[in-house]
Amino acid sequence: MKSERDFRNYLAGAALAFGIVLLSSQILQLLFGGNSVEAGSELYSLIVNIYLTAHLVGGFLGGYLVARVRRADYIQTGTVTGILAYIFEFIYNIFVERAMTDIYAAVSLLIGSIMGAMFFRAKMERGKIISKKSEP
Repeated sequence: MKSERDFRNYLAGAALAFGIVLLSSQILQLLFGGNSVEAGSELYSLIVNIYLTAHLVGGFLGGYLVARVRRADYIQTGTVTGILAYIFEFIYNIFVERAMTDIYAAVSLLIGSIMGAMFFRAKMERGKIISKKSEP
């Protein structure tokens, strides 16, 4: 039962991370007209940076929230959440967008989710240290 609950938590965190990525990519396509921006321009660089930042932020939130529920194996939590989020994105891009995703998206999701899980760990440990110092 515990592994099923963990798997559901992983899926929820990955869905949140992918949801943020999907929302940001749809907003970028609405604002800048999809593929009408030519590669190499400054606007293209801005769009790519926003897109990769959305991957980092989505991964961070997903990893943070899953780590908050699991409270164990923080590196594994972040890694699994990031990989599942990338699998969601890959499936979406293949079947809906008819396009391939890039390696930078996978790395950004993975790094973001690991950073989110480790941020929760640091926050939790800092809270324990502060609470121990305040006790007489």
